[in-house]
Amino acid sequence: MDNFITLITFTYPAEMAVLRARLEAEGIECRVLDELTVQVNPFYSNAIGGVKLQVKTTDIESAKEVLREGGYEMEKEAEIPRPLAKLDRLSMRIPIFSKLRLEFRLLIIRLLFAIGFVTAAMGLLTLFRML
Repeated sequence: MDNFITLITFTYPAEMAVLRARLEAEGIECRVLDELTVQVNPFYSNAIGGVKLQVKTTDIESAKEVLREGGYEMEKEAEIPRPLAKLDRLSMRIPIFSKLRLEFRLLIIRLLFAIGFVTAAMGLLTLFRML
């Protein structure tokens, strides 16, 4: 059984229809996720990540070629800056953090540092008041 992988996402199903027809005309099997949800309520599109057009993993290279020929811009994989990559590796070792996306892990770490800073500042203020 072949696995499917998301090739490209669209905000609305109508944007996806032409590309899907083109891929299927080339003999590439497609699957669409969240199309009906967005048709029922278009405002959900951003919340659920849009309409996802998927192809089999074995057909991914030929599907990308069809995208390039059609003028669709492929999203480049985001490169993580070096300090963030190190923080990403370190935070992945914490069991609770390992299932969270990098953005959420960074937010939690920033909040912990802010709490620590405020606590230290309050301790210093208390110390200076005692003097």
